[in-house]
Amino acid sequence: MSGKGATHPLLTALRAQRVLGTAATRIAPATVAGIVAGGHLDSVGRGFIVFAALIVADMILERERHPLHLMALVAFAVRTAVPVLGAGLALATFALAGNPVPLGSLASAVVAAWIVIAFAGWSSARFDSSRRVRVAVIGSPGLALGLAEELRNAGIRSYSVIGWIAGDNPTTERGVGGPRRLGSLMEVREVVEHHSIGLLVHTSGSVDGDETRHSRLEVFERVADSCMDLPVRLIEASQLYEDLLGHVPLGQSNSAWFQYLLHPRYRAGSVWSKRVFDLVVGAAMLVLTMPVLIFCAIVVKLTDGGSVLYRQRRVGERGAEFEMIKLRSMRVAAEGEGAKWSSDDDDRVTAIGRFMRRTHVDELPQLWNVLRGELTIVGPRPERR
Repeated sequence: MSGKGATHPLLTALRAQRVLGTAATRIAPATVAGIVAGGHLDSVGRGFIVFAALIVADMILERERHPLHLMALVAFAVRTAVPVLGAGLALATFALAGNPVPLGSLASAVVAAWIVIAFAGWSSARFDSSRRVRVAVIGSPGLALGLAEELRNAGIRSYSVIGWIAGDNPTTERGVGGPRRLGSLMEVREVVEHHSIGLLVHTSGSVDGDETRHSRLEVFERVADSCMDLPVRLIEASQLYEDLLGHVPLGQSNSAWFQYLLHPRYRAGSVWSKRVFDLVVGAAMLVLTMPVLIFCAIVVKLTDGGSVLYRQRRVGERGAEFEMIKLRSMRVAAEGEGAKWSSDDDDRVTAIGRFMRRTHVDELPQLWNVLRGELTIVGPRPERR
């Protein structure tokens, strides 16, 4: 164990991921595009304008990433659209300055930016896999096991759940078949230093695992008092789930989630405005993704000759049932022996089905449910009865 005066790495895994993400996927494409444009137009000044235009375009399109980063196809489309928008802004700037350039003069700069973006995505994925953020869960072994499984199923390799931290009772048993018990909350500093923990994940509510119970405030005070000088960060499980996976487990939600509904400034949104939003956005997304839908539908049909769509009864608003449609990702008659949950290595999933599930393409037909008013773009996930 190292003492409070011990030195720590200047660049933790969390910080390294942020630095690489900013440099490789934002600054590098703009820089390369600016250099290529400057050489092609024989002007350093115009090259700098192209660089600045791509930075501005990146700020516009990726100002709010959530939940775009949860959908691989949409995130890819947004990222590749940045150089196109940046080139358009640069061309508009040249025209307004009285020195217009041909429309195709920045094509090479856009292609160069795309190449850098592709390489950045590949290198970032390899870096995240090789230098994962080491996570310790302050709470129950069940949450640690569930988080580890969801990260694995979602293909998120940038985080690794090392274990869990229980209450202050040293006799608490280790989790069976899951992440190990790293220590008690009293030993949080030693745990962080000994296991090189970069992120502490705190459950909503008290710490489980023994008879000792701690409130949320006590956990934050204990961590702040023990680890303020360490390169470790603390986040609540609900926020981490929402940021990485796009949902929050029911066990991590409580009445505090609805406190804003009682606030004097709260005003419920208009039902009609939400419906108009669903119609406009749903129709636009359906048109834009139609080529992908048609391609995947053809592949599904050619795979085994079965039906392209999969229909399932779900429960919607106020308990009304409806038939939700998806592209079929499992083999024909996959639920011949009755419905059951799909697992990570489910042999019922076809090869094209695994790709569609990973990219969420199989869920695109649900846009038809949105247009019919059975689903909404932003809302809770409908489940089986």
